[in-house]
Amino acid sequence: PTATPTPVGTAGTAVQTNGGTVADYQVGPPRRPDIHHDNGFLQNPNDPNDPNPIPTESPGLGDYAARAEWELKLSAARAAQGIPGVPHNNIPDGLDTYDHFLHGNGADRHFDYERFVSTDPAGQAVLTNSTRDTQQAAEATYNQMIAQDPSLAGKPVTFQITGSQIGVGSSEQFPYPETENWQKAIGGHSIWNSATVTVYPPETPGGKPRFEMDMTLHAEDRYNFNPGQQDINTGTPDAANGRLERTGLGHQYTNYGTLQRHVTWDQGSPENATSRPIGGR
Repeated sequence: PTATPTPVGTAGTAVQTNGGTVADYQVGPPRRPDIHHDNGFLQNPNDPNDPNPIPTESPGLGDYAARAEWELKLSAARAAQGIPGVPHNNIPDGLDTYDHFLHGNGADRHFDYERFVSTDPAGQAVLTNSTRDTQQAAEATYNQMIAQDPSLAGKPVTFQITGSQIGVGSSEQFPYPETENWQKAIGGHSIWNSATVTVYPPETPGGKPRFEMDMTLHAEDRYNFNPGQQDINTGTPDAANGRLERTGLGHQYTNYGTLQRHVTWDQGSPENATSRPIGGR
């Protein structure tokens, strides 16, 4: 029988990846990075980094009329889903997020990141590249531990790592969503990865250690509207909904999503890994 892996590593120890990863990693359990979200039309005009939204103002009759118009647009868009030839007929997640803007009273919302990965090419790129990033960190962590204690090389060991924020939407590795649905639902957002890694020594002389990693990708996005911006597909100015934010007739909120993968590979060959969803999905 395979020996029980020995837990190793000291929480908080920085992982020395020598620039080989996008994120910075440290040993230890999942630890959410300090992710900053803007407040859209409720951002303090004198401090773009102020985390506290400014107070709303009382809505007028025109604001209530605008809210009613957006309710009608939402209903019409719902009815148009799946109808061939109708514009914007495949944006179910985008409509769900907007619905929560109108009716969620600012409560956090959880969405299915698996759907983003499976239905948007950018989502698959994000998963592939963030997984590779965490694999590289896992190997660097193991090498660091072996250098400190060479006796660990002949034993199965297990450890946890957690990474810093990665911005999705502004790089080739982590591209902006390609589909209208996910552009509307999450657009640019933040992710960070955590993982439990188990390393088994080579089964044959001269072989490579085998890595098994249970990885969680954590995603979050502040859903709101921003001054000076507009919808990519329709050209509608964000200010049209920003007014709802200012008057409290719509509420910004934070979207959260996760996915999990079990990843196995031989040391030095992360590109040849096998990966499967955890939990039978």
